Amino acid sequence: MKISELGEFGFIDAIKEDTLFNPDPVVIGIGDDGAVYKTSEGMEQVAVIDTMVENSHFIIHRTGDWYDVGYKAVASNLSDIAAMGGIPTHIVLSTAIAPDMEVEGLISLYDGIKDICRTYHVNILGGDTVTSKEGMVITVAAFGEIEAGKAIRRSGARPGDIVAVSHTIGNSSGGLAALLQNHDGYPQLKRAHRFPVPQVELGRLLVKYNCHSLNDISDGLASESNEIAKASGVRLVLKKDAIPVSDELTSWAAESKTSVWNYVFNGGEDYELIFTMEPADFHSLQSEYSDVTKIGVVRSGNGDVLLVDGDTESILAPTGWTHF
Repeated sequence: MKISELGEFGFIDAIKEDTLFNPDPVVIGIGDDGAVYKTSEGMEQVAVIDTMVENSHFIIHRTGDWYDVGYKAVASNLSDIAAMGGIPTHIVLSTAIAPDMEVEGLISLYDGIKDICRTYHVNILGGDTVTSKEGMVITVAAFGEIEAGKAIRRSGARPGDIVAVSHTIGNSSGGLAALLQNHDGYPQLKRAHRFPVPQVELGRLLVKYNCHSLNDISDGLASESNEIAKASGVRLVLKKDAIPVSDELTSWAAESKTSVWNYVFNGGEDYELIFTMEPADFHSLQSEYSDVTKIGVVRSGNGDVLLVDGDTESILAPTGWTHF
């Protein structure tokens, strides 16, 4: 059955159940002109928004299926909240849908949305549905909260800080390349692209351990490190051989005769975190969360990034994914 046959209200009836995964703060959910929710005492609110467009951000049945798209549309927003040190709480969303889209695919999209919301105890408070003439467009606005005065900004890096990242960098763009080439292997890379993990737990620990600056890696390490340097008015000095890269990405780069560093610096959609903090606080963090790696230091400067590769030093340009 196509969505045009089911109709807007039939579709809403099909997906409106199982949308509250932390119902206590919700006063009014789906079904009215607006949602109403209570905020927590002593907490400030975080708001983010992101849009995904078919054939620009995803190609159905090639880079992912409808379930993956729903999951990832929420994941990218939760990553932004994690990059502030926040706790995600609610989402609202808008979907622009082609009339000939199969209802089965649309239900799968919302299954992906619901499953990631269930994992992070995030409520779906409502949304909007309209017709699209050129494929799916999905916009998610997410909300979260953080202790008053504790939000971590990009602009707080200080000379003497260490620079660190979570897990490994570049897997998502390596996975995208493998998917686009219809390669049978590299499941870790493909999963990183289709089902990125928002680093909410680490974001909360970075608040606990006095992180000075924080950014999520959505557009590549080159872009995100430069954003911190520019916002903070400092120089980040990164050691190329310290940047953590997975064995699978190294193997893919060798097989495909591509540069592993292009995936790391320019790829994007890893949704890992890059952050700066005092060395003593970093060691304390490592004792509780080991999947973080020091990749450099912060020095006085004018908002740029220096990449050290053995005996060679060069300015790392803010390249990476851009929409235009």
